[in-house]
Amino acid sequence: MLDLNDLPRDYPGIGAAMAQAGAICLESQNHAPGVALTVRGNAAGNNYRLSWTPTASAGIALWQCNQVTEWGATAVAILLAKNEAPYPAIEAATLGTGIDFWLGDDSNLDFQRDARLEISGIRSGSDAEIARRVREKLVQTNQSDHSQTAAYVIVVEFSRPVAEIRIK
Repeated sequence: MLDLNDLPRDYPGIGAAMAQAGAICLESQNHAPGVALTVRGNAAGNNYRLSWTPTASAGIALWQCNQVTEWGATAVAILLAKNEAPYPAIEAATLGTGIDFWLGDDSNLDFQRDARLEISGIRSGSDAEIARRVREKLVQTNQSDHSQTAAYVIVVEFSRPVAEIRIK
């Protein structure tokens, strides 16, 4: 089970916004809590159920922009990364690195940048669109290849819902 309601606890402030965006993306595609998320790529077969608190119509008007899909995909991808990558902590990456987040271990008080994470979201798209986006994001991560760490690319498509995970 991937529970979007865990995000506000794990990431105070921004986690609530990500969880709401994820819920809006899923509900806009007529999904209800408990819908199955099919995982493909490097983690194929590790499917999950998605859980969230249904959105209130009052907050939806704030998300009438393209950013809701990216934020929603980030919500799902962060939960997936915590389950599929061997690194428990996430740190936002700076612009220009070709990635969205660093994955690592923060158990020593010092965050270790052990892997990279790049995320993309598609509200409703074909398998060809998902594959194209994965290829595009894999190339984008070249900007931070000097780190010599693995790059995880996660593309979340909400209409089915499907998540494609590729590790470079």
